[in-house]
Amino acid sequence: MQQSASPAPSTTSSEPGIYRCGTLVYTKGGVFVLFSWLLLGDFCFTLMEAVWPAIVPLVLKAHEAPNFVIALVMSTIPSALNFILNPIISTASDRFRSKMGRRIPFLLFSAPFISIFLTLLGFADQIGQWLYKFISHWHTDLTASMIVIGLICVFVTLFRLFELFVSTVFYYLFNDVVPMQFMGRFIGFFKVVGSLAGVLFNFFVFKYATSHTSVIFLGAAVLYLTAFTLMSLNVKEGEYPPPEPMMDKKRRLSLAPVKKFFKESFSARIFRLLFLYTTFQGLSGALGVFMIFMVLSIGLTLGEVGQISGSIGLMSVFLMFPMGMLVDKFNPLRVMFVAQFAFVASSLMKCIFLFKDFTPSTTYWIYLGMAIFYLPFSAANSMATLPLLMRIFPHEKFGQLCAANAMVGAIVAIFASALGGFFLDGMKRLFIDKGDFYYRFIPVWSSFFAFFMLWATFLLYKEWKRLGGDNYKSPVEDKFANFHGEHSSEEKA
Repeated sequence: MQQSASPAPSTTSSEPGIYRCGTLVYTKGGVFVLFSWLLLGDFCFTLMEAVWPAIVPLVLKAHEAPNFVIALVMSTIPSALNFILNPIISTASDRFRSKMGRRIPFLLFSAPFISIFLTLLGFADQIGQWLYKFISHWHTDLTASMIVIGLICVFVTLFRLFELFVSTVFYYLFNDVVPMQFMGRFIGFFKVVGSLAGVLFNFFVFKYATSHTSVIFLGAAVLYLTAFTLMSLNVKEGEYPPPEPMMDKKRRLSLAPVKKFFKESFSARIFRLLFLYTTFQGLSGALGVFMIFMVLSIGLTLGEVGQISGSIGLMSVFLMFPMGMLVDKFNPLRVMFVAQFAFVASSLMKCIFLFKDFTPSTTYWIYLGMAIFYLPFSAANSMATLPLLMRIFPHEKFGQLCAANAMVGAIVAIFASALGGFFLDGMKRLFIDKGDFYYRFIPVWSSFFAFFMLWATFLLYKEWKRLGGDNYKSPVEDKFANFHGEHSSEEKA
């Protein structure tokens, strides 16, 4: 990989085998090395992200935490942090300049803290039991479970505080270092590697979620720290124009950038409609953290859940590239629109368990069949999401507008997860004699808001067509229109 010191002109046909992204210049070998490091980071990041949300709810449930507490820990607190910090981190990374670039310093700085608090999460039970023995003589009202739940709240908050640096900035890095003519293939590899990480977790790790919790968390923390440190030190960013000043002419901190943030992010109707879609997406998925309890309530075991999830993940690996080609051919918005119909149907089908109990074997095959039905649409929707944002948001403001979208999703999640927790607790009181039956109302909640997701996608599609459709141009000026050096040699890639 080579890197020039000044803004590079567009690559022409006289430079075969040379690919540009801003001031970065790659050969095909350089692109291969870049992909290798980014995909290593993606694999370990996805594996780490699979661990804590899958296992922490089981630990909380084992300590008899109410549903609203589980929602608070798993969604409300992380979403509140996301709402507050995402725009700050995103805008700061857009404006940051250093020898290592504007994205990588954020990834490198946060890696050790993420690993520390992930490890502490894995040992929350042991730490809680030790603290209980230590303080039980003075605070007799406290139980060991209360202390463990409190520690999990603290550790999740601190973990998510630093994890936000990665979950926001990591994806912005792709837009800054990957040549656009390779972006579709990179996203395909990215999704395949992420799916493989999920497959490995579900097939080989998830069944030990409650018996080897500490070992799983410690292993994920060490793997993540090693991989992300190596990736951050080996991926090189280019040079960027200086950011707009934050100070006014009198050297005072100006509120103009804040006003500009909201004006640029929310003034365009197509942006607002995308945020509307995000709103209903957040509402529909608000109870996702409880789905593990729903599938357990219909008779599946942790091992069977891992088998189904692993099988679906493995099948999705073979669908990623075809779906990526579909996204490139028909546009991500069209693909997402079709996928929303399947999501509504899939959510409605799961309501069958409200009306009938099946034998364990029949339940297994019914649930697997539902997952297979939705799989191609889920894969297509997954492949379309990031390319859609890249096509609708201008490159210069990509981090800012992604932050605005995340803010909307976060504030929705703050209230939706709490409301969803209270909803489930209400269902529990109504079906108090039926154990965990009330978790089967989760698909009812999801289906209701899925219809509104479909409606929002339709409105977004109409506005996109009004703004030119396949010839769409962002309502916000993009000074980086040629950042990736789109050129005729794309065909040579």
